Amino acid sequence: MEYIDKSPLFKNLEKEEIEVQLAAVGAVKKFYEKDSYLFVQEDYPEKLYVLVEGSVAVSNIEEDGKRTIVNIFKESGTVFGEVYVFMENRMYDYSCVALKDSVVLEIPKEEFLDYKNWDEPFVKVMIRNMINVLSQKAFYLNTKNLILSELTLRQKLMRFFQQNEQNGKVILKYNREELADYLGTTRPSVSREINKMKKEGLIDVRGKIVYLLKKGEDRDE
Repeated sequence: MEYIDKSPLFKNLEKEEIEVQLAAVGAVKKFYEKDSYLFVQEDYPEKLYVLVEGSVAVSNIEEDGKRTIVNIFKESGTVFGEVYVFMENRMYDYSCVALKDSVVLEIPKEEFLDYKNWDEPFVKVMIRNMINVLSQKAFYLNTKNLILSELTLRQKLMRFFQQNEQNGKVILKYNREELADYLGTTRPSVSREINKMKKEGLIDVRGKIVYLLKKGEDRDE
């Protein structure tokens, strides 16, 4: 079970014990076809989710139909929906849709929060793990706020690339349309600006890899 090995929720826990504990709280794996929704805005949260395989997007859909992507999860073991599990009487502000056929582990909210359902040593480790998950999510949202606070599209793109850069390159998990939704703009605008940045020697793009050719921020359109 690769998702157990990779999930930060189950870090430092034995696989056999995890399986026993998950069965005890009624956790189940559920298959979602591409374009089907795991939950929608204004649903009340009932589950904690762990991605087993596939890909899902969490997004906000405004009244005019405009979509803004909050995050895309593709890594097996990724935990999502956890913030709302800990909030009382709070509806989802976002929707979650399968980008491809996907399998998700669903842990019932009430059983998850009732610590009497878990062995004491197990739950102590899992609480520490959940704090780490929540901390990482807060850091991610803070980073996104910094990106979106930039004034121009070029500034947003450069900030996005710099925040996700490792060893001079960025491996994109978004396609152009998804990146545009993430940045709150249109796909043609993103493609046009990326092409300008390539021509000016700021970046090189090869498939899903973006190479940063100049360090530092370029602030001019």
